[in-house]
Amino acid sequence: PTAEGQPGVILSPSGTTRRPRGARATRRGPGGSVQGTIQSGIRSMMLAAEDSGAPKLERPPTASLVTVPLFHLSGLYANCVMMLAVGAKTVWRLGKFEPLEVLRLIERERITNWAGLGSMAPRVLNHPEVGRFDLSSIRNLGSGGAPTSPTLQSRMRQVAPNGRQAVGLGYGSSESVSVVSVITGAELEQHPTSVGRPQACHQVEIRDPLGRALPEGQEGEIFVRSPFTMLEYWRNPEATARTILPGRWLATGDIGHLQDGRLYINSRARDMILRAAENIYPVEIEHRLEAHPHVAEAAVIGVDHPELGQA
Repeated sequence: PTAEGQPGVILSPSGTTRRPRGARATRRGPGGSVQGTIQSGIRSMMLAAEDSGAPKLERPPTASLVTVPLFHLSGLYANCVMMLAVGAKTVWRLGKFEPLEVLRLIERERITNWAGLGSMAPRVLNHPEVGRFDLSSIRNLGSGGAPTSPTLQSRMRQVAPNGRQAVGLGYGSSESVSVVSVITGAELEQHPTSVGRPQACHQVEIRDPLGRALPEGQEGEIFVRSPFTMLEYWRNPEATARTILPGRWLATGDIGHLQDGRLYINSRARDMILRAAENIYPVEIEHRLEAHPHVAEAAVIGVDHPELGQA
């Protein structure tokens, strides 16, 4: 049998590089992802039990709707492997993403768990016909792949019958293999721009451009470390050396900071707009725009400017 530290799976993230790179993970990695999810679920249940404002609802059998591809962390690890591990029902869609079909499936299959990555969640939850469907089975609504605005989080709480207890966000990547941090329920409502505290067995460090660790509250690149981090990019030692640094620290390419032990993400380093030597984080502007009732989605990018550098 293969030892748990040996290669076991390759996912192909592309991120901001455009060309996919094979993230080679160990057999330990998916198992660690399952363990982390179970631990965060137990923590969420304990916090919910302490929440006097949480509605007491029956818990139907877990049924997870999968609308993300298997080459995603959320598809392969969080849905396929996780649900196999706990013996839960999964419902899989084929073909193009269709919001109305998702609503039909939630009603027909009595879906309890769904993670709407990227633009999936707003397209479904803000659909003009959402009120026609019975979504009372929903107990866990997740989002990821991009920062989730407070406006969308509020809509998720409105749709799910258990309100704030249903909403959860996580931070991770194909390279981290397991989810690095999680935040749910009342804690997320109180800290809507955070992605939570690092999970067990995970370390998070914020560093400046010279690689020096920064104190809490200061922004820099996010570095993470755990026993589950990928081994390497398959047949790409140059990319591996840029991403896996001494001590097995993973350079995420994301910008953020730690505050009171919670992680906050502002932007990917390559997305940041540098205007007249000032950092502008597109996600902050996008969240403001998406709070407007006439804006469905927003994307902010930098453009060259002869005097300011970028605008």
